[in-house]
Order: sequence, then C-alpha cells, then structure tokens
Amino acid sequence: MKKLILLSLIMAGMVLMAGFSTPARSQGPAHDEKPTFYRLTPGTYVNGWPRFTMTYPKDWIEQPPLPMKMFRAAPSGPPPQPFFAVTLAPTPLPLDKLATLPMLFAKAMNKDATLVSDKPSQLKDGTPAREIEIQSPHSDGIPGAWLIVSTKKGDTMIQTSVVKTGKIGEDLKAILYPLQYEPGRDEPLKVSPDVREFLDKFSSDMVSHDLTKVMAHYSDRYLESGGKKGEVERLVKEFIGSVTSFEIGITDFEAAGDIVYLAGFMNRSGERWQLRETSIIKENGEWKW
Repeated sequence: MKKLILLSLIMAGMVLMAGFSTPARSQGPAHDEKPTFYRLTPGTYVNGWPRFTMTYPKDWIEQPPLPMKMFRAAPSGPPPQPFFAVTLAPTPLPLDKLATLPMLFAKAMNKDATLVSDKPSQLKDGTPAREIEIQSPHSDGIPGAWLIVSTKKGDTMIQTSVVKTGKIGEDLKAILYPLQYEPGRDEPLKVSPDVREFLDKFSSDMVSHDLTKVMAHYSDRYLESGGKKGEVERLVKEFIGSVTSFEIGITDFEAAGDIVYLAGFMNRSGERWQLRETSIIKENGEWKW
C-alpha cells in the first residue's frame, strides 16, 4: 500500500512540476489529432475521460499537453506568462491529503517552497474540493505563485491550476472552479470486433512485458502533440516491467473509414488512467495507434 501511494505521489508530482517549469510553446488547433467529439474550441477544454468541461480566456493559446493528458493554455507572448493547467492521475489519497502531491515536488524543486494555504472548498456545482496555494521562488528570485483546486472522481484526482509570477488575482482564480461533468459519458462502450481485437492484443502484449511487440502496435507516423513513437517507447520501457494487468475501456468511439477516433481509460496494474491516445489508424489491414 505504501508503495502504491508513493508511486501515485511520484507520477502526479512529475506532471504538476513539469507544467510549472516547462517553457510555453504555442500550438494551433490540431484537429487531426483529436476525436471529432473533442475539437478545440477557443476558451473551452473538454476532457475525454472522465468527461468534463473547463473554460478559460478565449484569447489564450493551447500548449502541448504533458504526460497523463495534462492540458495547458496561456496568453501569447514571451515568458513569463501565467498559465492554466489540468492534471489527472489515479491516487488512493483522500481529498484532504492531496496537497502532499504538489508540495513534495515543489520542495524537491526548491527547498524554499512553502504551503501558503490548504483549505476545503467546492466546485461551482457543489462538488467537494480543496484549494491549495503554494509559493515557490524561481531560480532568478521571482516568486512563483501556484493556486490549485483539487477534486476527485472515484479514484481519479483532477487538479486545475494557475501558475504565475506574483500574486494570483480573483480573475485567474475564477478559472479553476467551473468544472462541469457530463453524466453518463464515462461507461465503456461496445466497439467493433476488429478494434476490440486490437485493443486486447495490445493489452496482452503489455502484460507480457515484450516491448518490441508493444511498439509494433504504434504507427511510425505516431504523433501526440510533438511526441513521436521513439519518445513513447522510452516512456513505456520505464514502466512495462511492473505491469501485472492491463485492460482498455472505450467510452467514446467514432469511425471514419480507416481512422477511428476514441476516448477512454486503461486499467493498469489496479490503477485506472486516462487513455492518452485519441485515435487509431488502419495500415496494411492492421489497426495501429
């Protein structure tokens, strides 16, 4: 149990801190990389699974997402700029302990990082949440303010955050609360037999720990917000040896010829993660990510 909690802390913290330190790179709407039910609308973010919608300033630009389907958006212009982010990760921690995640890595990044506040709150629809504020001085001495609203849906942690230099005003704070769930969109759907066969074979190859077989399920044209097949292979290589079970559930599915757009989750070794990929393509008669 302790190992499970530590792994959740590490994985979630990696994403949170990556968002805090990674330079912003502007990116236009990549319509061919998203399912037709997940188009980019300026000022609106729709999460595939669990299904929810967030809004942010319409003139902000989408940034390349990081691992665990983190979404980011920021104003145009040179850094430093404030940015808005969404992070998802499974964790056994209760709601009142979720400040542990960002603080663990804020301290690792800067020993002078401090937890300013950690208090109970609620989303606009009344869902219980925690509001967490962290001050973490940048390397150049400029104070970095980090305001986070954490909530949970089942075992999935959902954190919306705003990061900027200086004080975070009420205008930015207001972005974090209007998270709106879409009931009935998170249950697995029945997909076509050939797609189900592809998903099941991929899952069994993950459990076999055979990296070569796993990567054969990825097209050489694979691209996720700039991340190519080789980068996926390096990531999978890090955790494949610890996989004890693997299963994919599809919650949205739309076929368009030799392309299938989809959203869903993967049950990996007892933890449920959001599915990173949003489409598969048929190449030489075989489905590939």
